[in-house]
Amino acid sequence: MVRLSTTLYTRIHCGFRQVVKMMEVINEAFDGVLGKVPCHTTIENWVKKCGLKVYETAGTEWQDTEYAQMVDESMMIGSEKLLLTLGVPAAHSERPLRCTDVQILDMAVAASWNGENISEHLQTAAHRVGHAPLYVISDNASVMNKGIRCSGFPQQRDISHSLGMLLERVYKNANDFKAYLKLMTEPKFKHNMKKIAYLLPPRQRTVARFMNLSEWVNWSSRLLRNYHTLSVEERAVFAFVPQNASLIDELSEVIQCVNQIEFLCKHKGFSSETVGACRQKIRQCLLRGNSRMIRLGESIWRFLTEEEKVLSPHIAHNNSSDIIESLFGQYKARKSFNKLNGVTPFILFLPIYTQLNGPIPNKLFDFKEALEEKRMEHLELWKKDHLSPNLAQLRNQCLKKSA
Repeated sequence: MVRLSTTLYTRIHCGFRQVVKMMEVINEAFDGVLGKVPCHTTIENWVKKCGLKVYETAGTEWQDTEYAQMVDESMMIGSEKLLLTLGVPAAHSERPLRCTDVQILDMAVAASWNGENISEHLQTAAHRVGHAPLYVISDNASVMNKGIRCSGFPQQRDISHSLGMLLERVYKNANDFKAYLKLMTEPKFKHNMKKIAYLLPPRQRTVARFMNLSEWVNWSSRLLRNYHTLSVEERAVFAFVPQNASLIDELSEVIQCVNQIEFLCKHKGFSSETVGACRQKIRQCLLRGNSRMIRLGESIWRFLTEEEKVLSPHIAHNNSSDIIESLFGQYKARKSFNKLNGVTPFILFLPIYTQLNGPIPNKLFDFKEALEEKRMEHLELWKKDHLSPNLAQLRNQCLKKSA
């Protein structure tokens, strides 16, 4: 019963009440095979207790082997930011990392993070494993860079964030680029509810915009190729597209090259061989282009040279932090919509989501032992030691007193 309910919650995007309904449907279909179905609160407590058990034993499998860490902070959750430190295999597996490949070594919340705090938590995570990581993966945020420097661990910068940052440096202040973005935004306001809306460009991200150029560059390129097939009205609305054909062609070549470099690093791992292949792509696509493309190619070349210095002999490194972004997304999608709640003990579902998400580890995990070992007082103690006071509860207590 415990295994089924926690597995349903972990693998299916639903709430605890929906898990109860699914188990009731199973009982109806199979003549009460599950017996009495627990309430949603009981299932939530089971998830948190098992999550605490998994979290406290994380990292043990790397005590005698090389591993790497991955660290990042979330956006604001209420008045706090969540800092996650993951343990990941040091050697690349010739495929992008999956959630079952990682273990959560440390979770902490604070109103803000600085380099010294991050360094302490990296050291704490290393202490849990028993030795230092081979390297630490992170984005290019200055606070993360400082934290890793303070820890003394080598840093491997995330390939997607790094390439996005280099793209931003070249194109952000370019007059033709800014003018085209403005022209592309205008139709969405004027024609959003009209028949022509089916052709409107995709939405541009406000944060990390240069990590998501592919969609609208692809839209621009496809619309440019098919412009002659549009109606008179549609041509009038999207006349700015052929007027910027040279910029669109340039950006299409750039994005194609950047995507190929990302694919190589994420699917083949970051190694001397991968660096050589990436440099070949730069020669073919960027160094033969205009001055902006050449400047971008040279900056990516320098980035690869700097990152290559961190490489270990004979193994390819992981250098993508996509998986930690995915975990933040999982938590935000399932947490309470009330921002006053902040980060709650519900965060303990993440260790289960990573380590028990596959059929083999799920079957091997002793759920009965976890529930016998972890009690409600253990959850309360962990909450007191690792989380901040719940602002929603403080609000209720304050208003109750005044009443």
